[in-house]
Amino acid sequence: MIEMAEILRAVPYFATVDADSLTMLLAQVRGQKYEAGETVLTEGEPCKGLYFIVSGRVKAYKLSADGREQVLRILGPGRTFNDVPVFDGGPNPGSVAAVEPSSIGMVPRAALLALVEKHPQVATAVIRILASRLRALTLMVEDLSLRGVMARVAKLLVDSSRGRETVIEGGGGPCVRLTQHQIATLTGSVREVVQRALKTLEKEGAIRLARARVVVLDQAALERWSESSGGIGA
Repeated sequence: MIEMAEILRAVPYFATVDADSLTMLLAQVRGQKYEAGETVLTEGEPCKGLYFIVSGRVKAYKLSADGREQVLRILGPGRTFNDVPVFDGGPNPGSVAAVEPSSIGMVPRAALLALVEKHPQVATAVIRILASRLRALTLMVEDLSLRGVMARVAKLLVDSSRGRETVIEGGGGPCVRLTQHQIATLTGSVREVVQRALKTLEKEGAIRLARARVVVLDQAALERWSESSGGIGA
């Protein structure tokens, strides 16, 4: 419970809420543990509330009719998900699953809406966070529409190495753990194409492929690749 309270205070929505209100909110939080690969929530189902990560990591994703996965965000401790339906009353806009053993807290929708009415600063935090997520999704659409896989992979690597929270939030700094499959789902590609892109970047001296990890050698070179519109196709 102490860990849950500390993480709840770290969530930007609740950072400025007084201690009494936070205690009342904590009493309504429901916690659950998930194993790697386990589904936390499913697209299209009714929204239960706002989720926040106590420990571990999750991915928010969409599935196509043929089962192809597009990861929208990877989120770590202190980050929230399913924010939009809490405020618009709609169903879950995507699915979320744990990518490693994770502990998740959930604030019921009614409790969060009551908190927003009582504390205007919470509403301000909501606007700021939703605006940041919208900006990141806009950049993702731009990348998928205008850049080849090589540029998208390079951009993901340079963003991660510099700790930029674009599609990965709460990654714990520049050493983000990503498999080639995860890189593929984050860049709208498939693993085989991503492997070719990584080998090309290694040949160009931008990265070094080590056992189960990618070592960034030249961030400036990755930046140049990330700004190109050509390269390997999807």
